[in-house]
Amino acid sequence: MQIDQVEWLRRENYFLREQNKMLKNELNETKKYLEEILTKYKNVNEEN
Repeated sequence: MQIDQVEWLRRENYFLREQNKMLKNELNETKKYLEEILTKYKNVNEEN
């Protein structure tokens, strides 16, 4: 079975939206993690 171009684009668009959601979540988690590390680093430096 062959799909037409419109259907192919629709599926590709869906895939890209899902990938975008996943990457945004990963980016947000990474940002939170880096903020925690930076806070800990600053606290250690303040103690010294």
